[in-house]
Amino acid sequence: MPKDKADTLFKKILYREISLLVIFSVTLIAYETKLVPETSEAIILSGIAILGIIPILLSAWKSILQKRINVDLLATIALVFSLLAGEWVSVLFINLMLTLARVLGIFAKKRVHASLESLAKMKPSRARVMRGKDAVEIPLNEVAVGDLVIVNLGEQIPVDGTAVKGSATVDQSSLTGESLPTLKESGDEVFSATIIASGNLVIRAQKIGKATTFERMITLVENSRSIKTRMETTADKFASWYIGIVLVAALAIYLVTKNEAMILAFVLVVCADDIAVAIPLAYIASMGAAARRGIIIKGTSFLENAAKITTLIVDKTGTLTTGKLSVKHVRSWGDVTVSHAIKLSGLLCHGSTHPVAQAIARYAAENNIACITPDHFEEKEGRGLRGVTHDKEIIVGRAEFMDEYNVAITDNITLAIIEEERRGHNVTLVAYDKQIVGLFALADTLRPHVAQTIATLKESGVRDIVMLTGDNEVVARGIARAAGITDYQANLLPEHKVSALEAYLGPDKIVAMVGDGVNDAAVLARADIGIAMGSIGSDAAIESADIVLMKDNLSKLVELRAIARQVLSVARGNFAIWGVVNIIGIYLVFTGVINAPQAAAYNFLTDFIPIINSLRLFNSGRKEI
Repeated sequence: MPKDKADTLFKKILYREISLLVIFSVTLIAYETKLVPETSEAIILSGIAILGIIPILLSAWKSILQKRINVDLLATIALVFSLLAGEWVSVLFINLMLTLARVLGIFAKKRVHASLESLAKMKPSRARVMRGKDAVEIPLNEVAVGDLVIVNLGEQIPVDGTAVKGSATVDQSSLTGESLPTLKESGDEVFSATIIASGNLVIRAQKIGKATTFERMITLVENSRSIKTRMETTADKFASWYIGIVLVAALAIYLVTKNEAMILAFVLVVCADDIAVAIPLAYIASMGAAARRGIIIKGTSFLENAAKITTLIVDKTGTLTTGKLSVKHVRSWGDVTVSHAIKLSGLLCHGSTHPVAQAIARYAAENNIACITPDHFEEKEGRGLRGVTHDKEIIVGRAEFMDEYNVAITDNITLAIIEEERRGHNVTLVAYDKQIVGLFALADTLRPHVAQTIATLKESGVRDIVMLTGDNEVVARGIARAAGITDYQANLLPEHKVSALEAYLGPDKIVAMVGDGVNDAAVLARADIGIAMGSIGSDAAIESADIVLMKDNLSKLVELRAIARQVLSVARGNFAIWGVVNIIGIYLVFTGVINAPQAAAYNFLTDFIPIINSLRLFNSGRKEI
């Protein structure tokens, strides 16, 4: 539905409900203060009562046609009984109670919509783009893929794209929940609705309009609220059998006491409209809190299950580790120093796109070792590099690559290779003039705080944490040990990861899989909960996962668990509150302490307790949980 029509419909519904609220409140006050003429009392109050019954009756009838029962049926029964008995105060209190519950529900849902709308408004309506040699300001909907967009200090980035010029720190909190700005330079990805905190950028637009990561995030949050959790479904089922129990109990009371007034008071006390409002409110609020923290949940059922995770399967590369190789240390032999070995390798690695070569080039730059361009250079894809400088041959690669060029590997070098591989390192050799002169030990780097996060998850009740990887046994063991994980499986192809995960599935288990969402689509889909981490800008992650962590930070799992456990606690608490309040109310009815009008007032006042308990979750995303 278009936004303007949705706003108009919302206002009509809200004005109608508020009007009813005012009418019932004024009538109740007028009746209690004897302002309603006795001669026309029945006509006036009956008319107002029917006005209140109509929306409840329609809702109850609709649920019957759909072959389900909701609490509106019980409310309708209570209203009809009160009306027939001439209990006008009870009628007015019930109408007041139900209308107020609807108004609170409308305001709560509008608050979620307003939160999403405020996020959407973060995007500017216009953008500056290059047209020839000039910068021209145009409406955002006229920006096309491939346009060069100029964004300056303090402005929001209007598109997803790649920075092609400039340097800036970018506030990405609208997507990731991360408070610190991120440095963006030429070649880096940038995303719509993020803000230039310092500097300026020229961006080549790659995704526009509804295709941007930000717009898709809003759509996911909006759609997720239509999926019911087990707790919400339980609330619906509860209404079915609860109404039956109430009616049987009312019949039993009548058969024993023949006291119609007591039956009416009993029905008024146990009318369970508060639960019907409070449970969905709790989940809606928590979904919004999670989204504000960069955690996008596709359905509230996944939020509920996140609190009950028994087994967590994690992919190694890109999840536990950064996914980028780094040089751990360098060895050298003969007359060649470590610095010279780095310089020789850097000559070749500087121009390569291979991950190992890039790691060596970065290491040379970090150690301020200048590299010059070789006289001749060639890259053997996936195997190694070869170059010539000053008529001397330089070769960089694994031991097998050295064999291709008849470079001898002595026993002491072989022992060094074995030693490094036992430590979980990837080994790359450098040869100069047919002699091995250096060895680079490289490894993927564990993400910061991973070990602490794993420990926290174990403490929170996750029984089993398992690492899956396609890497070799030695590397897998080293990463697992550093992360604090005792159970791991190595040398797995993508299809083998699915069967490995299936071994942990079971009727009494909730198995979650965390991956990068790109290579792990199949295994994410097979898990009870598929969680894609670091998915800002990743279409594959958004499509394949049930929960999307926008930031490259495993500790977001701890936040997710905290939010999930909190909403589950509130939902269970609401049921407990309802139970205690009902027991007290029933006791007061059976002991004659309260009559039917007082029972209606009691229900009206106690309705606020579970609803307020749920409403407090709307602020949970603004503080650490």
